[in-house]
Amino acid sequence: MSDRELNLSQAEETETEVATYKLVPLNLAQWRQNLMNQSSYQSMPRNGRLAKNTNLSAAALVNSLDGFHQDTVYSYIVATVECYEERLYQTGSGPNFQGDLITLCSCKHLMRTYLDSESWKGIWIAGFTSVKEMDSNSLFYLMKVGEAYESHRALWASSTISEEAKEAKAVHLDKFGDVYQPRRESGSPHSPMSYYRPCRDHVHCEPGDWRQDIKYRDRYGRIPALLVGDPEFSFLWSKPIFESPVKLSRGQRKMKLGELLPFS
Repeated sequence: MSDRELNLSQAEETETEVATYKLVPLNLAQWRQNLMNQSSYQSMPRNGRLAKNTNLSAAALVNSLDGFHQDTVYSYIVATVECYEERLYQTGSGPNFQGDLITLCSCKHLMRTYLDSESWKGIWIAGFTSVKEMDSNSLFYLMKVGEAYESHRALWASSTISEEAKEAKAVHLDKFGDVYQPRRESGSPHSPMSYYRPCRDHVHCEPGDWRQDIKYRDRYGRIPALLVGDPEFSFLWSKPIFESPVKLSRGQRKMKLGELLPFS
């Protein structure tokens, strides 16, 4: 297929997407029924290192983080985390915790522009539930950034991330994926045309949404880094255990890790 034919084909698919993927408001009963369907949320890890770091107690977490009190952490609300019967469900793609890694590559675009990819290493990210889901902001995940990349192409080419993890996170293979596989090695690494499109039922299937995962720039032209958690210091909770000491709202809050978690 020629480039012109490929462009026309993708344009036709885009028109189909716009017509097909419309958000329909759900009533509470429909929402609960969908939430109990496993295809409506990411599955929690059952084995591997991340499974061992899931639902840690306060004492176990503090013990794991000894010596990191003065590290910088960015905390924010994960708007796609829902709470039902005291269980937390991630209905979005970011963070993605498949493949035994936590990654943040498809959400919080603006926040990820604050530092370049090299400077993100060693920074902590904490994602909390919204107050409307709980009476307070409850910690859903915490990770220390181990790797950061300038583009999906660079991430996909990385030898530090296993092929199994890449496939588990690929947007064209999983509806909650947050990593885009390149079609080719040439071309701009920030052009949506350089990557395979998301699968039809992907949570970012709206054309404007998924393209921003690849080409987003802030008003200064900065590109969001793609963040990968250090496997040793990545933690996840499927039930509310920790509450934020400060009320979180839109955006993000920068503070010291010792100010966020109960070290004393």
